[in-house]
Amino acid sequence: MKRLVVLGATGPSGQEVVKQALSAGHHVTAVVRNPDKLDSVQNENLKVIKADVFSAKDLSEHFRGQEVVMSCLGNRDRAPVTLYTESMKAIVAAMRETGLTRLICITSWCTESRPGNPWLIEWVIKPLFIGKTVANMAEMEHYLFDTCQDINFTIVRPPGLGTGPVSDSPILTHEGMHVPGAPGGRMNRADVARFMLSLLDTSEWDRKAVAVQTGPKR
Repeated sequence: MKRLVVLGATGPSGQEVVKQALSAGHHVTAVVRNPDKLDSVQNENLKVIKADVFSAKDLSEHFRGQEVVMSCLGNRDRAPVTLYTESMKAIVAAMRETGLTRLICITSWCTESRPGNPWLIEWVIKPLFIGKTVANMAEMEHYLFDTCQDINFTIVRPPGLGTGPVSDSPILTHEGMHVPGAPGGRMNRADVARFMLSLLDTSEWDRKAVAVQTGPKR
């Protein structure tokens, strides 16, 4: 069992990671802005901490003694976005201060425009809805690849996120901006959390960005 610190633990994706991690027997430190939002989750292996995700000093205090950092931080504002880059700089600084090296985080399909990207994402969804958010996600990815050779990160790129229970469907993967040939539509956050936690037991996606999508039901 691992000692995990989860950032963004009160968001929809973060809550799924916390619940599934606890169910699997992991020890979880949830770093949040509002601890009241996790009142419904009661477990002897859960520790809820209020901290500033933009402060390396704050984070360092709670990273000590942990094994893996899992960032589920997300942005819901269409204003200029710096959440991903600024929080990641603080996270990495705190990891270096405390000797942590393993990081798992979430971005999105198509953080950069590439030939073959789904046209709906490139021509409708990004321009109208999530362009600024995705641009900052891309900046964060570049920061990790270009300046964090000492961090063993995995960037998980899901498509649009939906609600629903965890499934037993296979999770399709591709080292790229999207999963070619994968079914369209959303991926349940519960299945994204399932994949993120599966990374604790493999080195296959170390220092890589992996696009994911659930495959056909078994």
